Amino acid sequence: MSEESISQPTPAKSLEQVQEALSDLQIQLQFQKDELEALKERIPDSNIISPNFLKRAFTVWGHYVVAGFLVAIPFICLSMIFAVLVAIFSQQ
Repeated sequence: MSEESISQPTPAKSLEQVQEALSDLQIQLQFQKDELEALKERIPDSNIISPNFLKRAFTVWGHYVVAGFLVAIPFICLSMIFAVLVAIFSQQ
């Protein structure tokens, strides 16, 4: 093998390539930062994704209780209406 067949980049060319790669990485970094900010805006401000276990546990329990009330209210209303109708028709 002769020394002429092995080509090594010159330092100036290598420096230009590094600078170009650096500018590409800076553009990608800025894009990633923008994406992260957009993602942060879409995440709700809730304790259900808190790193604290107790906050998550009580938040889930609170959601469970409220959901139970929301499901129970129509049944209670229907039961009251039924009780009133039974009371009205039993008096006759």
